[in-house]
Amino acid sequence: MIKKSNHNPIKELAASLTDDYRHRPDEMLRFLLSKIMCDWGLPEWAAVPESARPLVEKAIAAYAQAVRTSAPFCDILGPLYMELASHGGRQALGQFFTPWPVAQMMSAVTLGMTPEKEGDGLLRTIDPACGSGVMLLSAANFILCHDGPEALRRWSFSGVDLDPYCARMMAVQFIANCAEHNLHVGELLVLRGNSLMPDMDGMEVVVHASAPAVIVAPALHPARLAAIKEVSKTAQLDLFEQAA
Repeated sequence: MIKKSNHNPIKELAASLTDDYRHRPDEMLRFLLSKIMCDWGLPEWAAVPESARPLVEKAIAAYAQAVRTSAPFCDILGPLYMELASHGGRQALGQFFTPWPVAQMMSAVTLGMTPEKEGDGLLRTIDPACGSGVMLLSAANFILCHDGPEALRRWSFSGVDLDPYCARMMAVQFIANCAEHNLHVGELLVLRGNSLMPDMDGMEVVVHASAPAVIVAPALHPARLAAIKEVSKTAQLDLFEQAA
């Protein structure tokens, strides 16, 4: 008789963030995201209180282990967000994200129609309402599985979301997967703001990074913002070739 494993990394990670009843689930998630980004040298989002530090450190270790033992670019923080909502954080964490199998199917259909790349520009995929980053993560997973790790260096992944949790979840997930699985994407750009605004003023650059030797345009270059705005009109993932 084969015994089923009760190991559930999402529930274990959620448990590590809900053991402290002094802070709400959404606060603990904010502390987790902020501490991870701060450890990477990125701007701090929220200072972690001393009382919450042991649990946050435990959660960071649990998250790193979950990334390490999962398929590359698997969405972990999206399900965690929804699990924390069920622990009393629904008022602050009220969004729902595309399930991973659905995202994988959609990426296979979309990326199966990718145009041939010409010149030195990156192929770029944009999600103007990225949520946890699940669609872009599934796209990266598809490219890796079908074309190999070097193909990821030919792609730029751009995500925008008005929700500060979502923007930071996408940033953390991409960077963590690249670090834990020793991978490089051509470019990662995450913006927090409203992609539907006419002029897209006030966009916050959460992270903008590129692979070694890959030259990219500034994060808020007018042509880049115009492309994001154009994609936002269709409210779906889009692919196009970046100018060199």
